[in-house]
Amino acid sequence: MSELKISLKAARVNADLTLEQAAEALHTTKQTLINYEKGTTFPTVDKLIEMCHLYKVRLESISFLPRESN
Repeated sequence: MSELKISLKAARVNADLTLEQAAEALHTTKQTLINYEKGTTFPTVDKLIEMCHLYKVRLESISFLPRESN
């Protein structure tokens, strides 16, 4: 059985964090997080691990693939 994958934005929202709160906790900018969430740029492995700790999700749970539209 495969594990459900969620986006970075969903992980942040599920953690009840605003972009501003997450950016401050991760020592980055709001725009950087927006770029990560949109897939415009990608976080380093170290930053991604920080995000997973903050959002309380496993690295394996994050999906970087765009959602298919029907």
